[in-house]
Amino acid sequence: MSLLSKLFGGDKNAEKAAKDLLSGLFGKSQNDKPSSPYHDAPESASPYSRPAQSASPSGFSWGEEMPGEENQFNFAGTYEQYFEHIFAEDFSACRFEKSYNNDGGKHRVVYTFFSGVSKALVVELMPESSESKKLRNECQKTGVPYLRFYYDHDGWWNTRSYVAGRIRGALKI
Repeated sequence: MSLLSKLFGGDKNAEKAAKDLLSGLFGKSQNDKPSSPYHDAPESASPYSRPAQSASPSGFSWGEEMPGEENQFNFAGTYEQYFEHIFAEDFSACRFEKSYNNDGGKHRVVYTFFSGVSKALVVELMPESSESKKLRNECQKTGVPYLRFYYDHDGWWNTRSYVAGRIRGALKI
């Protein structure tokens, strides 16, 4: 459930008006794609609920209907196993290490990819309610590419091609 829907108690008209006002104030649509690998774009759907109904069409890895492509929610395993499955099959030339970060009680999984002995990419899986930017800021300071995927954002499916495409772009391969 989004912050606006919580504020307006499910009143779709008031929520839409608030979204329109906010997008006008900030000069961008809610569906604009970030140009920076350090941007906090929501990227997954909750396995515990169906995405909120919306009048907007579905897009590449997002929308109210689950895409037919392999994604986080039709994969026979946990979200961690799903991402590791993609890493192993699509990026077998890269070694990665997994760690957990539970700052503030928010469960986050961090994967660090290496090219030889150098850090090549950091991928963080986190809940959409997390506001942590510490790891992202550290990566930005050291020049290591950083990606985050939300594992519980309604309407974002983390399709295989979306996840692999973002990682491939960040690794520049």
